[in-house]
Amino acid sequence: MFRPVAGGEKNMARGYIVLAVAAAVLAAGGCEVPPRLRQDTPVAQRREIDPVSGRAYWIYVPSNYTHSRSWPVIVTCHGTPPYDVAEMHIREWKMLGEQNDCIIISPELTATDGIFGDGPIVGMLDDERFILSIISLLGYRFTIDRSNIMITGFSGGGFPMYWVGLRNPSVFSCVVARSCNFSEHNLDGWYPPEALGQSVMVYNTENDPGAIQAQSDAAIAYLRSKGFKVETKVIPGIGHARVPEVAMDFFRGHMRPPAAVR
Repeated sequence: MFRPVAGGEKNMARGYIVLAVAAAVLAAGGCEVPPRLRQDTPVAQRREIDPVSGRAYWIYVPSNYTHSRSWPVIVTCHGTPPYDVAEMHIREWKMLGEQNDCIIISPELTATDGIFGDGPIVGMLDDERFILSIISLLGYRFTIDRSNIMITGFSGGGFPMYWVGLRNPSVFSCVVARSCNFSEHNLDGWYPPEALGQSVMVYNTENDPGAIQAQSDAAIAYLRSKGFKVETKVIPGIGHARVPEVAMDFFRGHMRPPAAVR
């Protein structure tokens, strides 16, 4: 028989969910970068400071970089610290950047708590200004392909990924969620209609925590209900793990004609 749940019981139930998600993350090794992705690259990643915000980010520029052609950019959003941080993401992505001629950016974000948080608007606005500042400065330092910039996130990094990516379709051509948190309530009504033209993919793993699976399904249902064309994938046999190769393949398969070198 249905019975309304009292406020205290709601909070207790939410607490159990939080603990379950945290336990699943810890059981997965704290979202550590798997050995197959921990590869040495010809040049090292760097931690730099954005002069506008004073905040730090990681960058990897492929060893064969040249100013004579334009280079796609990938911005990867980390999840809940300390289980998932920006430095992990640059290690996860740098070889893919080297192999696929992409500049990788991994900003140190604030609105990525997928265990206790829900994507606070103020924090995401700050992260948005930070990410856009990095890309703006990047365009002065390097020859970037402004027609092909992907933003992707893992776990709690889904909050700023959806927010920043869909709100800025003139910047990001491609938005890819990798086993991400999602909240309709802090996204609905905050993005322009031009976002419908972006390439969007949402994928998760077969054994992701239940909350991640449910929120991935919710993201797909919400985006499709609003007119987005969303590609999906469920990766079999693994838990809450990093599989950036799927995002890389999707980005390569949805690249637009490169921007002219100026």
